[in-house]
Amino acid sequence: MTFCLCNSQILLAVGAGVFITCAALYIDFQIFKKKFSKEKSVSKMSSGNIPSELKLIFAAGGIYGCYLSYGVMQEKIFSYVGDDGSTFTQTLFLLLLQCIVNSLAAGLGMLLLGPSGDKMPQNMFAAVGATYIGAMLTSNESLKHVNYPTQALGKSCKMIPVMLFGVLFAGKKYSMKEYLCVLLITAGIAMFQMSGKTKSSGKENSYFGLFLLFVSLACDGLTGSNQSKLKKQAKPTVHELMFFTNMWAVVILAIGCLGTGQLFSGVTYILANPGIWSPIAVFSATSALGQNFIFFTVSAFDPLVCTTITTTRKFFTVLFSVFAFGHKLTTNHWIAVSLVFAGLTGEVYGKYQKKQKEKLKAAAAAAAGEDKAKESAEGSKKNK
Repeated sequence: MTFCLCNSQILLAVGAGVFITCAALYIDFQIFKKKFSKEKSVSKMSSGNIPSELKLIFAAGGIYGCYLSYGVMQEKIFSYVGDDGSTFTQTLFLLLLQCIVNSLAAGLGMLLLGPSGDKMPQNMFAAVGATYIGAMLTSNESLKHVNYPTQALGKSCKMIPVMLFGVLFAGKKYSMKEYLCVLLITAGIAMFQMSGKTKSSGKENSYFGLFLLFVSLACDGLTGSNQSKLKKQAKPTVHELMFFTNMWAVVILAIGCLGTGQLFSGVTYILANPGIWSPIAVFSATSALGQNFIFFTVSAFDPLVCTTITTTRKFFTVLFSVFAFGHKLTTNHWIAVSLVFAGLTGEVYGKYQKKQKEKLKAAAAAAAGEDKAKESAEGSKKNK
């Protein structure tokens, strides 16, 4: 089975994707236009003379474009059927190719922009690489048991395991708003799962696939935690973080591929099925390019901007998948999707409010410090 780009269904999906991307860019522009008119000073990656509005359109367009393509290619790979009726099952091999391309892209970035000069703690990078691979492996493996809209929806819900682990193991306390957001997200996922098939010829999602998604989210949480510790200790550049994380992932995946025989079977499969070359190439390239756009967004704007863009992107990915692969969503499915993204919107807004309060406290503390400094200066003048 091959995928023809001239197919009317694919052309319709591409047209819909372009329209959705333009709409999303307009929404992002309106949301962040006022808030980020005075952007932060950024690293060598960005040019100080470029208006923040153009930077935002560039960043959001890059993320939407790369990851919409990434999602569609991912589904193409795992739904591909060869001439002999075989399907692609070599998940470790696919991740190995992806991480090699990511490493090459990050290495090029390091050559162009230069390293930090600090010594990088490779043991910490190994830990990050292991959980990073765990997240991608279980996410890709879940596509054998659930369809792409379910996977995209599930991967949007990182808040659930983070909150669960925080309450159980870290003794954290959360507000009623945060619990409400998690309740909406959980209810949406449950409703989406219980609403039955999303494709007339497809099979229903399995609970094992949902379990794999939960494990993937847990690994995402561990990766974020390990990266935060790493950044505090070593201060790597964005490309150093990307390079060493992916290099350790390559080492781990190479061992896994050799141990499971997926290296040989993966090479054999793609040589026997040239129709899958294009989806794998685009999948790997958009993964590497998308990571660079995310790093650019974080460095040029507030991380909240990146969170909002990536969250809305997942919603549009679900829509794009519906157009491209003929998934049929019932009214209950759409209600479930709306519940999930209502919860995610509440999560983002809650983070924004929390950050604003922290800024106000910091500003008040700075003002109090200035007042004390003035008082002490005036007192010293009087004493003289």
